Order: sequence, then structure tokens, then C-alpha cells
Amino acid sequence: MQNSLSSLLDKVRLAASASGDTLSDIFSKETHRFTITGLSRSGKSMLFTSLMTMLKSRSEEGYACMPLLRYLPPSQVEFMRIEPIDGYKPFPLKENMDALASGRWPEATEEAYGFKLVVRLTQTMSIKRHLLPHTDIVFEFIDYPGEWITDIPMLGKTYAQWSDSAWAQLSSGPQQHFANEWKTVVNAFDFEQLPTQENINALVSAYRHYLVVAKKNGISLLQPGSFLLDSSDFDWQQLGFAPLPSSITSDVSHPWYKVFDAHFTRFQKDWLTPLKQSVFRETDKQIILVDLFEGLNHSRQHLYQLKETLSHLADTFVYGQTGWFARNVMRKEAIGRVAFVATKADLIPVSERENLLSLLKQVTEGARARFVDKPIQFEHFLVSAIQVTDEGSSPNALRYQDAENGYVEAAFEPIPASLKAMEADAHFPVLNTQVPQDYMARILSGRGLDRLLQFLLAEGVSNE
Repeated sequence: MQNSLSSLLDKVRLAASASGDTLSDIFSKETHRFTITGLSRSGKSMLFTSLMTMLKSRSEEGYACMPLLRYLPPSQVEFMRIEPIDGYKPFPLKENMDALASGRWPEATEEAYGFKLVVRLTQTMSIKRHLLPHTDIVFEFIDYPGEWITDIPMLGKTYAQWSDSAWAQLSSGPQQHFANEWKTVVNAFDFEQLPTQENINALVSAYRHYLVVAKKNGISLLQPGSFLLDSSDFDWQQLGFAPLPSSITSDVSHPWYKVFDAHFTRFQKDWLTPLKQSVFRETDKQIILVDLFEGLNHSRQHLYQLKETLSHLADTFVYGQTGWFARNVMRKEAIGRVAFVATKADLIPVSERENLLSLLKQVTEGARARFVDKPIQFEHFLVSAIQVTDEGSSPNALRYQDAENGYVEAAFEPIPASLKAMEADAHFPVLNTQVPQDYMARILSGRGLDRLLQFLLAEGVSNE
């Protein structure tokens, strides 16, 4: 009751200063801004595709999917439409569905996409029905490459600070196993030669090669991630940089330091600052996607690094609910609801999902520590955007379509419920599933998205 009264008072106050053209919107339009944050390979593209497909089928075709989503009762939906958001490319829903129809998974996100999902609901209360016959629920979604997210913390560092931290990262943890070639290049490199464009390109290309190899092997904390994407507007071939030995970064007069420091500053000014201002826009709800299977497939060190990465990324966003003046006059929003989501939950048997949820909670501990003393509601979810597996012949088995299009069964060992319980050299192979022929039915059979949306759209206290 108190939340409803507060919401109504907000609208009354805003209406007092509104023009006639916008007055009806204040009372008949409800907007929710979502930022979906996820590192590379976390399943953002498939989740967006499934979410839009499920909502469309639910509202337009009356399909009984997302049964736990009470916020948008199908009987009240008049229509649903997708609209663009200024400054963003439209999400490639058709292209993704065409890819699935061709037996291919949707392409990974390599640039920012944005769209509005407008759902018109018929009013059921008699008084409201006469005054305002409908309510428009507007969802604003922003999707952007995971590689961009890891770069934003670089805004708070000087080049020398970043260089030192990059060396510390690639010399420890799982990165160290893939950085030997880069270290060999640096040790053999003649830094007495002038930093010509040719010499710069040679060094930067060698560092980028390390980034590419590390990414293929499941490393999540890689900077600059933007160097990995052709869609990034920053020209790394002309203005690239790489970490230099401390013997050089400690000498601010060194020619190589001067060049890379200048390039790093350009990267911050011309790319990261506009990126944060335009793409990482104000939002009030955040979905953080976490691919635990990437870490489980490699090693315990990979999971510890994922935990560290999520902790660093939490500093990128503004958390804590804003007041009425900030929301309606200054048009400022802070994130008030956060959902931590482990994607691809259908890749393990139901019997193992409790342990997967326990792992998710441990991996997000550092990120959640940023919420202390802030009015933020959060929950953890297991989600399957498309149900690609079926129950097997035993509780620890699943059936799925493999790379040869055979329908096969795989048995699973128990996954650890904590990082401590996982042996240092243990790894858990991930199913190499193919797009099933009945992909549409399996999208509509996806699990967890209804609970996820219900939590984000609700007003009550949660925090599990």
C-alpha cells in the first residue's frame, strides 16, 4: 500500500508541472529501464531473442509461457510492439531467428543495441477504465558487448597504473598460462629503437594476440577488450597501446612511455568517456548474466577470476534508489534492483541446480559487497533462454542433440557447491549442444525468465 501511494504521489507531483500533451502519459505510461550486463559468451544475444519471442507469443498468440509473470496478465494485453531507442541500432531479432532456423546460434554482441518493448494493458478497475482506458508498460533494453564492460574501469587509472595492473594480471591466475608468448616478445623487444608506427604496430599486435588467445581459453578479465572487436570505433591499429615493463613506465621521459601514455589518454577521452555516457545510460534495473560453465569447463582459477571480474565491474554502475527530485526533475536514475543470473541452466540436470545456484551466490559475493548500506534489492536466478536438453534415463543424465545431429545421452558428475570444494585441477566438460529443429517450442519452454521479470517489476523487498 505504501509503495502504491508513493508511486501515485510521484505522478501527482510530476503532473503539476506537466503540459497537457504529456499529462496522460504520466498516468498511463510506466517505464522500466533495464541494463543487461554480461561478459563475453554469457548468453546475452540468446536471452534477448528468447525474451522478445516469449513475450510476443504470450501476448499476441495466447501461448501459456512464463506462467509466473503475474505483472502482465495476458487477458489484459491489447497489443505489444517494438520501438527503436534513439542513438542505438535495433536489436537483430529477425536475423537471430533466421540463424536459429538455419541451425546456427545467434552471433555474439559486438555493438550496442537498444529497443523499447511497449505492452498496452486494458484497465480493469471501473473508475480508471473510464478516465484512462489503458496503461502502456514500456521496457527499455540496452545490449552491448561484454568486452566493453571490462574496459570502463580503465577510466579511473593513469597509463602507468593500468600497465602495472595488466602485468600483475597476466602474471598470475589462469592468464599466466597464455601470456608466455607475449612475455617472450617483450623480453626480446628493443625499446631503444624509436616508437615508429611500424614498431608500435608490432608490439600492439603481439599484445592483442595474447588477448585473443586468452579469450578463447575462457579468460574473462581482459583489457582493452575493445581491441578484440572490429565494431569498436577506436582505431587500435593507429592508436593502440600495450603494457610496458616497469623500467619504462617509471621513466616518464622515455619515448615509448610518452607514445603509449598519449594513446591511452586518447582511448579514455575519445572512446571510453563517450561510451560510458551514451551506452551505459541511466537505468533503474540491472540483470547481470554469469556463465559459470566457462569456469567449470576450465578450472577453479577461472571461477575465482570471474568472481574478481564481477567485483570490479560493480564499480562501473551507480547503485541505490534515487529520490523523486532526481528521477523526475534531474532525470537521474540509480540502479535499485539487481538480478544475478546464471545462464544456460538447462546444461546440467535438475539434481545439480542447487549446487549451481550456490556457486553463483559465491561468485557474486564481491559484487554484492558494493550494495552494503544501499537500498538495493537483489536475487539470484538460474535461467535457460532455450531448453536444449531433455531429462535422461537417470537423475544425473540429460539427452540432447550433438554436433552430428544425433540424439544422445550424457551422464554428469556432481558439480561443487563452492569454490573451495572444487579441486584445483578439476574441470567439468560442457555439452556441445546444437540448435534443435524444434527451437521455437524450446524457446517457449525456457525456464526462469518469468520469475526474473516478476522480481524486477515488483515493488516489494526481496534480497532472498
